[in-house]
Amino acid sequence: MFVCVCLAVSKSEVEGAIQNGAHSREAVTRACRAGGDCGACHGMIATMIEDHVEEMACAMTPVPASAERLVAETSLVRARRVENDRAA
Repeated sequence: MFVCVCLAVSKSEVEGAIQNGAHSREAVTRACRAGGDCGACHGMIATMIEDHVEEMACAMTPVPASAERLVAETSLVRARRVENDRAA
């Protein structure tokens, strides 16, 4: 799937740029050219950056054992479905 159709930049290229430290749209453009033409993909790039930063924050925050079941099981399923729809 292309994130930036104008410059034929794939989702995996943008994800790679973000994982390598491009945490602004401008940095992503410098790293892989995505977002460097018409701007239609700027929103998607921003969302991808936000998702990555959120994932990193969650990975760095230890979850106390007492908080194991604070979220209803159905909420987790719904959240996974939304994530899977985004990935498609």
